[in-house]
Order: sequence, then structure tokens, then C-alpha cells
Amino acid sequence: MGILAIVSAVAGGSFGVFLNTKPFMQANLTPEEAKFFQRNSTFEGQFLQLNRPVNILVMGMSVLPPDTQNAPQDTKRLGYLPQVNSFDGLSDVMLLIRFDPKNKQLNMLSIPRDTRTEIEGYGLRKINAANNLAGAYLSAKSVSNLLGNVEIDGYIRINVLGVGKLVDALGGVTVNVPKDLKYQDDSQHLYINLKAGQQHLNGDQALQLLRFRNDGQGDIGRIQRQQMLIKALIEQSLNPATLARSPIILSTVKENIDTNLTLDSLLTLVNFGVKIDRSNIQMFTLPGRVSSRQEFAASYWLPNEEEIKVMMARYFDFGLKE
Repeated sequence: MGILAIVSAVAGGSFGVFLNTKPFMQANLTPEEAKFFQRNSTFEGQFLQLNRPVNILVMGMSVLPPDTQNAPQDTKRLGYLPQVNSFDGLSDVMLLIRFDPKNKQLNMLSIPRDTRTEIEGYGLRKINAANNLAGAYLSAKSVSNLLGNVEIDGYIRINVLGVGKLVDALGGVTVNVPKDLKYQDDSQHLYINLKAGQQHLNGDQALQLLRFRNDGQGDIGRIQRQQMLIKALIEQSLNPATLARSPIILSTVKENIDTNLTLDSLLTLVNFGVKIDRSNIQMFTLPGRVSSRQEFAASYWLPNEEEIKVMMARYFDFGLKE
């Protein structure tokens, strides 16, 4: 009852914040694209009460000026390529999250950005290119096809600039950095310098942890660090105290988020996360393997279709039945 009272108060504050401001959705879907997510309407308006399983695709966007036609003019005079607040580029992070009220579980599937798959209308590509080619809808469609046509109810895209602001708004995050991480890319002004061990990271340092991939493990190593950071954020942030601050947190990052979910749907999903037992939160990586140089000139993550079918049946209640 205490949680419900806090969240209800938060809802009132949140609607007050967003009533006369820019909504979360930054990119409009065509009627045909909106139909792909039409099941979303069955849980809209069920504020605080998730009455069926929901699959949400979350994408982290790292966008440089050449990736978009809408980059600020001043970025062309900097002499390097800065991150810009846009949703037009490659999706560096792809995470399919299943909110399951029946089994009281939260299952998260990381999809490597280099996954080789069919992108409708464009042939076999790395899956992170789908967003750059045709936006959130094509990304969701490609993920759905990859996973045997599983239904996806909604999407959330967050720009990398918003991730840093979100971590700062949450007061930082404590993680155990697995090893020294050091990398320098002057062309992007990307400077990573983190020491091994447990430490409290601010937004910029959390981004360094998320973006590092120069350790021989490539995207898989980065996914492991992404999952570690997400777990830490869940442990530290999904609580009534954080919910009470959600209007401030949301207002901080709203310009860096694009989603087809309504505010009440978002808060309903967050409320589900607050109440779930942490032992019922599981994280997985898409089954597959790294391609060899003899197979392809480029490096790919090659999905294992049979293992994917088993995983989807076990953790997403979809397809095969064991």
C-alpha cells in the first residue's frame, strides 16, 4: 500500500511535469508501423497493474554527426566527431525485456550489435544497422524475425547522452570494474580510463564502462559489462524512494528518449520492476558464435537458431514447448 501511495503521488507529479512539455515520442510511426506494436494498447491505461506479459525492445543509441542529417551546425567546426542527441544512428545496445506478471519474472535478452540477420528490404546485415536504415520499427521487426516472429509490444530508444544524465540523476552507480580499462580515440574525443575494483561511477564514467570494447572480446565483452551495469542500476534504483524522484529524473532525460509507450505504461512497467524479487531477474545473451575470418571479411555474431528456439520457449514462453 505504501508503494502504491508513493507511485500514485509520483504519477500526479509526472503528469504535471509532462502535461505541457514535449512528449517522449520523438519520431512518428506510420499507421503500418504502429500496427506492428498494436498489442501495446492492451496494457495502456492499466496504470500500476500489469495484467499480461509484455515484451519491450530497449536500444541504446550512439550517434555521430555523419549518422544524421540533423546534426547541429557547430559540430562541423569542432575538428572531431562528438556524440549528438539523435536517434538516427546505429543501435549500440539492443535488449529485449520480458515483463512477466504471471511468473513474476523479468527476463532480459542482450542481442549483440554485430548479429548477422535478415533485415527486411536490405538483405543480410548486422542487426544494429536496422535503426540507421529505417528507424525503430525496422529494428523491432528485425529482432522479432530473428527470434521466430515473437511479438514486441513497444520500444524505447535512449541516446548515449541520456544514459550519462540518467546515471547522474540516479546519484551514480556502484560497480566492480572487472579490470583496468584504458582506451583513447581522439577522432571522437573518447577517453576511457577506469581502474579495476569496486567504485562509484558518475554518468561519464558509466559511459566509459559501457563503451569500452578494446579487450579482445569485442561486443561480447561489452555486453557482459552492460549486463553488470544494468544489474547494479536495478539493485540501487528500483525502490520506492527512486520512484518518488521519478518526475525529476524523467524531466532530465526526456529529450534523450524516444518511445511509443505512454507515461502511464512506463510507470506501470517500472512499478512491476520495483515489486519483483531480485532473484527473479535474469539476463541472457543471444546464443551464437563469432564468425571466423575464413567465413566473412567482416566480424559477425552468428546466431544459433536451434538454441534460440529453446531459449525463447523457456524464458519468453514462445514457440517450442519443452
